[in-house]
Amino acid sequence: MMKILQKREGGKIVICNLGNFYVAIGKDAILLNHLIGLKISCIKPKICKVGFPVNSLEKYTNLLAEKRYSFIVYDFDQEKEELNIFESYIGKNKNTLEIENMNCYTCPNSTKQYKKPDKYIVALSKLYEDELKKYR
Repeated sequence: MMKILQKREGGKIVICNLGNFYVAIGKDAILLNHLIGLKISCIKPKICKVGFPVNSLEKYTNLLAEKRYSFIVYDFDQEKEELNIFESYIGKNKNTLEIENMNCYTCPNSTKQYKKPDKYIVALSKLYEDELKKYR
């Protein structure tokens, strides 16, 4: 569902209410981690996510608006199985990241820890980190 919403919203950061938390996945999770410091974790191998409690929504949407990033917040009604737009902001900036996940080989929050990264993985990790610095 989240991947489809990301494509539909064309660069807006997609945040969705799932129970008591709002979450973002993939490239939106990575951007939110870098922009406002939300802790990143993995829900599956190669799928990153960030989340925050529902009572913190205003805090984080205000931070995104201050940084002038476009976002859309969806509310998922589990009983009716409906998705509704709760809040939307069109800012100057959009999410232009093309990477969908952190480097799972070195990510401490990965669901699959790799015991000993080889020199090629370390080099690749440094390359990813350098690319991510461009977006900070």
